[in-house]
Amino acid sequence: MVIKKAVVLLFLLCVQVVASAQNNCAIKFSGTVVTEKGEALAGASLGIGKTERGEVSDRNGKFLFSDLCPGEYEVSVQYLGYKTKRFRFTATKDTYEEFRLEPEITELNEVVIQDAVMNTEQAQNFTVLQEKQLAESAGKTLGESLKEITGVNSIQAGPGIFKPVIHGVHSQRVLILNYGIRQEGQQWGAEHAPEIDPFVASNIVVIKDASAIKYGTDALGGVIVVNPAPLPESAGLGGSINTIAQSNGRSGTISGLLEGGIKNQEGWGWRLQGTAKRAGDFSSPDYMLTNTGIKELNFSASTGYHKENAGVEVFFSHFQTELGILKGTAIGNLDDLVNAMEREPPQYTSGFSYGISEPRQEVSHNLLKLNGHIDTHTGDWRVQYGFQNNNRREYDIRMAGLSSIPAIDLVLNTHTLETEWESNNSEKHISGFGITGMLQENNNIPGTQRIPFIPDFNNLSAGLFGVSKLIFKKVVADFGARYDYRYYNVAGYDYKNTLYKSSLQFNNVSATAGATFSLRKQQSLSVNLSTSWRPPHVAELYSLGTHQSAAAIEYGLLLNDSTNEVMEIEDVPFQIEQALKWVSTYQRSGAKFDFEASAYVNYIFNYTYLRPTGITQNIRGTYPYFRYTQTDALFVGADLSATWRVSPMWRITPKATLLRASDVRHDDYLVNIPSNKFEVGLRYEDPTLFSLRNFYVESKVKWVAQQHRAPRTITPREFNDAILEDTDPLLGSSSNFDFMDAPDAYWLINVAMGVSADMGKARYDFRLAAENLLNTEYREYTNRFRYYADDLGTNFIFSIKCTF
Repeated sequence: MVIKKAVVLLFLLCVQVVASAQNNCAIKFSGTVVTEKGEALAGASLGIGKTERGEVSDRNGKFLFSDLCPGEYEVSVQYLGYKTKRFRFTATKDTYEEFRLEPEITELNEVVIQDAVMNTEQAQNFTVLQEKQLAESAGKTLGESLKEITGVNSIQAGPGIFKPVIHGVHSQRVLILNYGIRQEGQQWGAEHAPEIDPFVASNIVVIKDASAIKYGTDALGGVIVVNPAPLPESAGLGGSINTIAQSNGRSGTISGLLEGGIKNQEGWGWRLQGTAKRAGDFSSPDYMLTNTGIKELNFSASTGYHKENAGVEVFFSHFQTELGILKGTAIGNLDDLVNAMEREPPQYTSGFSYGISEPRQEVSHNLLKLNGHIDTHTGDWRVQYGFQNNNRREYDIRMAGLSSIPAIDLVLNTHTLETEWESNNSEKHISGFGITGMLQENNNIPGTQRIPFIPDFNNLSAGLFGVSKLIFKKVVADFGARYDYRYYNVAGYDYKNTLYKSSLQFNNVSATAGATFSLRKQQSLSVNLSTSWRPPHVAELYSLGTHQSAAAIEYGLLLNDSTNEVMEIEDVPFQIEQALKWVSTYQRSGAKFDFEASAYVNYIFNYTYLRPTGITQNIRGTYPYFRYTQTDALFVGADLSATWRVSPMWRITPKATLLRASDVRHDDYLVNIPSNKFEVGLRYEDPTLFSLRNFYVESKVKWVAQQHRAPRTITPREFNDAILEDTDPLLGSSSNFDFMDAPDAYWLINVAMGVSADMGKARYDFRLAAENLLNTEYREYTNRFRYYADDLGTNFIFSIKCTF
């Protein structure tokens, strides 16, 4: 309590001090970023070193830095595939500058990053989390960091497992590119977080439509592109060290990076990076969340050689984590389940501990990437190979000494091969095509002493795509089409422990068309219409049994509703998912006010989801159980964001994420759909306040509405009473239901401040923040463990970053 009051008083004191500071920092630096032929470059990164401020050029190549103080500045302009340009100027009055960038084929990791930037031009609806924004969320998972973007939420399982949700959909419908490679793990579980270390990224691009068509199926919701920084190309040594301490969970994180070139070997570059994290039990405002600790250890290495028109690169990364699952989700009988959902604190709650016991997860992910590119007079050729090895073990509380043996033990190996050609002989028309292939093998490791939750399978996939871009004076139009084929060879055991085998084939076409219109006075309007499809994952078809990480029992689409026998796919009314999505985005940039509004409609035919079905009991306990089912779903929403520069130092940033989802086929509501969110941020920045560098202080107020569009509720107590009375609460209605009412709306207040200092050849960035400052009790609707416990209480964060 004393610490909380001290932070509040310190925050208020800083606000009072900066409010009284006198300044005349109202100078504007604006301009455009274009190619050497005069074509606008959208998504170019610009930074002013003295202020540590960064901007991204808009779809017309325009940028604006406002509220600069008088003085000397150096501007750096970067765009992947082009030489970095640096510019020095003295700020005494408003300045306008046009930057013409020269092409440069550099490193191999640009093969996909360059694609990502190009696709953000085509996507019509994208957001970039720059390095500065990532630094301010350092220590958080990828899913937590992305929640800063309007239209992006998360579905989570307790305080340590977050999975990104874009426009209401997640998991297999959101494609993630890690260092240019499709992330392939056991993504079928809502409680399976992406095995990605955010510290490897220099920026993260979120594409909110399906126009990134070259990356394949599964992008019904959008694409997340994790981009590393370019490798050095000349001799020298540099790096950074991040240390983060957090009060909630008493966690500590350290991440280091070292990179450089090779003396007398121009074009060679290398980088080493590693992260270690340790957290104990997290806490809600009133009690500990027992057994929610985290252990994490990651590292990566890359090297590459590049010359003017060719290059090659090798990258390897290892991600390893151990995650505790809330102890209160372990249920023995129906009475326990009733108590677990009604009592506070949760069952088995104890004092703080760093120990992690069952239930828990152990996950490791290895990625190896080789790629190369060569430019000819007709176009650019790129080729990329990736290998991923994913190991997932899930441990339950089991009888007869079996708790130390994993209940789920899966090894997934994935090989991908991609080749692409892009023309470069026309200023007004750019086109390209590519071929992709994937070979995947999933195996259950023997010894779990239970029927495998999902079967063994081999996955053979191939795709062919073509894209085209037409450039006119006021309009840029984009088109793309793709054909994909997928083959599954499946072998597993049913509930009788009888072997079954199946061969499944799926194929379909995806297409996208969009345009960006340049309007007057730094305004633009973008529209995109796309159709995409998604083959089912084996888990959606054959899941069988208890999934402790989700605190539930799950059954696949091909399991008979009454007998749980495995059926042939021809004997069930199954159809592949297909989506038709429209997105329109309006942008306006001004001296004092920037505004962006995106509206979207996403109609998904044969939408596959886990539907609550009832309560069931087996030898491992009593759990809510869910069945995969299909319906037609409609997602309609809007993302709104603005920046109001009230004065040279003060900035207000309102945001809103609005979403309505419906089960169209049954005129009903869907479960676990994110509720509407609203946020207002107030930030003060002064690069030279009292000789301090890059000083800022910020407050954010977030309001999360109650999800009123939730299905009816049938509680475990009602199920229990029905069993005693020999009745059925589901009789007479087939509509969706949930086991608990949607939680109430809630407010959260977060505050933060930061400052930088130069010490010799190193720079130190200090940051102090408080999340949920008022220690508000709340439950998040998309948290799978909201049935059992409140969400996190107050969390104080202190971080130091040293850059050398």
